[in-house]
Amino acid sequence: MKPSKLRVFERRSPVKVLGPYARAVIWVQGCDFGCKGCIVPESWDRDSGEEVDISELVAWVLSQSNIEGVTLSGGEPMLQAEALSTLIDQIREVRDLGVMCYTGYRIEYLKSQGDIAQKLLLTKIDLLVEGMYQENLQDDLLWRGSNNQRLLLLSDRYRDFLQSQSDRSAGLEFFLNETGEVGFSGVPAQPNFRREFESQMSQRSVIVNPQ
Repeated sequence: MKPSKLRVFERRSPVKVLGPYARAVIWVQGCDFGCKGCIVPESWDRDSGEEVDISELVAWVLSQSNIEGVTLSGGEPMLQAEALSTLIDQIREVRDLGVMCYTGYRIEYLKSQGDIAQKLLLTKIDLLVEGMYQENLQDDLLWRGSNNQRLLLLSDRYRDFLQSQSDRSAGLEFFLNETGEVGFSGVPAQPNFRREFESQMSQRSVIVNPQ
């Protein structure tokens, strides 16, 4: 039986700094890598976050009329590969949206030692950012935090787009959520960004909620 739910840390749309064009972004909950300097360690705990019906997430994505695709981040998407494959299939039954995905695993590992669900998910992804974030290798790169991470085309969908881009950070987007917290989406170009930003905001009694 296919999974009907996905454990989610956050979702936001439209986002223009986590992949080509404007995208709906889903941050899944749960990660075992625990990378030092991770920008969202709140997404590590597998039992935290919110369990959401896949049908609800599909409806949410399809309601975003101004997006070109979906980005899957986390957390670690490959821990919920079967549910994400179901999500993508149901979305693409209605709209041909591109899929970008982040993972701490190397693609060689997933292809040789990944489970059936992980290998199947790879076939549905157009653009993959792979490799664990390494704080000591922080760099100013397009959609990646450290220079050991690779940006891989798994289909031709974004080939022309990437050829027109410089390999520099896409920057950050800032927003104010319904609880009054300041949030940001994207991959910072410099190390310790969250800690320094939170410190500056706390001096102004502002809570930071990164994504």
